[in-house]
Amino acid sequence: MTRPRRLVAAAAALTAAMLLSACGGGTSATAADGAASLDGQRLVWVNYGGVGLEAAQKGWLDPFSEKTGVQFATDSPSDLAKVKAMVEAGNTSWDVIDIDVSQAGANCGTLFEKRPADLDISTIDPKYVTDDCGVPIITQAVTLVYNKKLFGANPPTRITDYMDQARFPGKRMLFNNATGSAEPLLMAAGVPAEQVYPLDWKRLEGAVRELGPNLVAQPTLAQMGASLESGDFAMCLCYTGRTALAQKNGADVGIVWDSTWVGWDGAYAIKGSKAPQAQTAFLQYLATPESDGFYRYLPYGSTITGAQPDVPADFQAAMPEFNRDAIKHESVMDVTYWRDDVDAKFAEWARILSG
Repeated sequence: MTRPRRLVAAAAALTAAMLLSACGGGTSATAADGAASLDGQRLVWVNYGGVGLEAAQKGWLDPFSEKTGVQFATDSPSDLAKVKAMVEAGNTSWDVIDIDVSQAGANCGTLFEKRPADLDISTIDPKYVTDDCGVPIITQAVTLVYNKKLFGANPPTRITDYMDQARFPGKRMLFNNATGSAEPLLMAAGVPAEQVYPLDWKRLEGAVRELGPNLVAQPTLAQMGASLESGDFAMCLCYTGRTALAQKNGADVGIVWDSTWVGWDGAYAIKGSKAPQAQTAFLQYLATPESDGFYRYLPYGSTITGAQPDVPADFQAAMPEFNRDAIKHESVMDVTYWRDDVDAKFAEWARILSG
């Protein structure tokens, strides 16, 4: 399942060498290219926080900093409204953000910089490249997760059990983000995976009302992870990567692959950065196989063409790439659907959840 490591290393080294030459090298610029050094430039990286931020620090930020001298600060969670406020105020304090491509793609060229023509994304699987701004970085899955202690020998076996409060009583969780939560909730409400798009907003509202006070929309993925570990829930429409880390930390939870939603995030350069050269160089790094260290720390999939990078064996049980036989129905993010009037769709999601 892994690509030939020597070839990957050679390709990555060549890419890095070309990049650093173009950007002025790790610590000093050459007289020939006249490029300023990246050493000492500073970027603020933003993602959804918690273990995701830790994985990015270890797998991406620290290696890139060691290679180039670029220094990182971090923040979370990813928030498109904050990006918009920064850019419109002309006071950008974030530089590169991990965010789902449906939200970001709708703001390509306005809130986010377009990729430079010479930024090489040839190793990225083309199916994940859906706009002119981002570099796709991770694939992720949402499916039904349940508390084993509550249900013992009679656990849920399909995603529609999420709605069955008589047989499976208790608190239900999902992430308070329209993309990646609306689709699994519709599948839980009985919508076939291949018919999820366009979203049936009335049916979504009906599902939320049916679950009533038992439905908890967690504002951050870090809080979802904490709830998984504490056992303070019955079922969750959860990201399987976060679930795997909760299991590693002692959470007694099970995954039902029956019906699964799959999406992906990209890294985007926010307009108005004070370090645009470092922004571009970091995006180029993320677009190469050299950046695959991240996947040793968080069980999300790679967007790089070809086989998945090496991942720990205990991650594989929570990754769709290793559970294809168990997935009976799969819904794949429809970026075009979300990108059309995305703000109105997110506002409708917020209205439904607010009651």
